[in-house]
Amino acid sequence: MLESLQHCYDTFKKRGYNVIMSYNYKNGVYVDVRKELAPDIIFYTNPYKGLIDDRYYIYRFRDLLTVYVTYGFGNTKDFSFNFNQPLHNLVWRNYVETSKHLDYARLGGNNNGRNAVVTGYLGIEDLIDTQYKVKNNYWKFLENQRKRIIWAPHHTLEPVGPIHFSCFLDYCDFMVEMAKKYADKIQIAFKPHPLLRSKLEHFWGEEKTNSYFENWANMPNTALVEGDYTDLFLTSDAMIHDSGSFLIEYLYVNKPVMRTSNGIPLEDLFNDFTLDALKNYYHAYKTDDVEEFINNVIEGVDPLKEQRTRYVNDVLMPKKGLPSENILNDIINSIDKN
Repeated sequence: MLESLQHCYDTFKKRGYNVIMSYNYKNGVYVDVRKELAPDIIFYTNPYKGLIDDRYYIYRFRDLLTVYVTYGFGNTKDFSFNFNQPLHNLVWRNYVETSKHLDYARLGGNNNGRNAVVTGYLGIEDLIDTQYKVKNNYWKFLENQRKRIIWAPHHTLEPVGPIHFSCFLDYCDFMVEMAKKYADKIQIAFKPHPLLRSKLEHFWGEEKTNSYFENWANMPNTALVEGDYTDLFLTSDAMIHDSGSFLIEYLYVNKPVMRTSNGIPLEDLFNDFTLDALKNYYHAYKTDDVEEFINNVIEGVDPLKEQRTRYVNDVLMPKKGLPSENILNDIINSIDKN
């Protein structure tokens, strides 16, 4: 947790934000938010009690204006998981991705979604902003001869509530083989879910896990990417994954994308919005499917391109301003109107 905290602090500082470290390393104590900052509004980007330190959970701030902005596109068919945890019900404003997600909040929340407002999903703004400039290069070869493929495995080696996406253990050795077999034609960026490493340490042990991650960092045509992924998406040619929010997010860059399957029917995992999005995916049920996809990427073969472009333009693109503008405007208007 402290490692992630430091990484976030350094990132915001680098971008010029007036950011305050919530942990005092010298004294080993956390900032008392109420006493030292006296906030008027608190934003949450994570609804899970246990992944938020109890000192900062919403139970301690019921008298303040609290806001939840989702960290990822809600895609499970279990609406209570995405819309009926205590934080979802208690926040003043719950900003949701689409009108479909507003319906899900009304169906799944004990508060019937009365605090839910459609603004669009914040995570895609840099992906669709034509003025955005790529800042980070994660690829070892900058020429265009080697296609750039992201492999992004999820952390759910075992189910977490209704979420059981991962098929990492089925593909982990095979993806290394693909990187070696097509070394002169592709680069692969290994982009694991932030929780995958710790989950693997329980399965494999720390030594094997570290060795696996280091291999991806050190192979001549691969990279290990564990931070921000905006620039990675924008500079890639394709992605293979079994992740959650990436399922919708990567479609915004409108490049070939494949979902690997762990055998659980998609209808058992995802809501109807996500199932519609998955019609624009290539699907892998065995390793041969993945290798065929890689070869198609190398050859520039993309049969779903036209269909996917229509879906992105007609369904995914924001219709009314950027999500951040919509959020700010709603807060300002709500406060002005008391």
